Amino acid sequence: MKNTLGISILVLTMVASVLCTAQNNRFNDRQQFRRDFANGFQLSGHVQLGLPQNEFSEVFNGYPSGAAASASIPLGRSGLFRLGAEFAWNSMGREKSAVELFNDAQGIIAGDMAVSSDVHSYHGFLRFSPFEGGFRPYFDVFAGWRTYTTDTEISYEEVDGTVISTTEEFSRDATNSYGYAAGLMIGLSRNLFFDAKVQVLRGGEVNYVDQSTLIIDAAAEINYDIRITETDMLVPQLGISLVF
Repeated sequence: MKNTLGISILVLTMVASVLCTAQNNRFNDRQQFRRDFANGFQLSGHVQLGLPQNEFSEVFNGYPSGAAASASIPLGRSGLFRLGAEFAWNSMGREKSAVELFNDAQGIIAGDMAVSSDVHSYHGFLRFSPFEGGFRPYFDVFAGWRTYTTDTEISYEEVDGTVISTTEEFSRDATNSYGYAAGLMIGLSRNLFFDAKVQVLRGGEVNYVDQSTLIIDAAAEINYDIRITETDMLVPQLGISLVF
């Protein structure tokens, strides 16, 4: 009986030792896995495509493309939440036309006029990112504002070959902007991640120039229609993130 009890205690001791070792190895592996990928200050760059939604898709015929840059820092030691800011630019189109201009020295001369419309977005965001390894799904909520601008650039060439160019902003409006996003970061190295996400943007009404209605008359005057619409968009993004 004593031998059986001793053997049982020995076996249990060995099993407990093996389990503790395995548990410690798993813990060390997790710790090493976390150390393999940084989780501090983050800089990100993306290319993006705007897909107009709801009312915006009915009045705007196009897909504003552009780029975005963001920075974020972890909140607390756990790193579950991050606080950050993002700036984005999207082009809503560019039109170029030949025009006739009057110059005091040369009389009527040929020139070019380019009209471009852009969207600039400024958002602060809070991110929930529950994992620290090389596979990091995340969820963002954000709020801020967007500006819609239309500029005209007129250029012509002087007799001596000098090119004269003037730029004027003739439309600008802003609206509130908010929404949420879901994304995924995949570690390529300790500090470099592939980063993909989709934003759902919601916004208030904005006035912008409908470039499809642009008409330039004989006096080089620009005529156009103003559209008023809400500015909901779906924005897929692809890029990279540096984490330190």
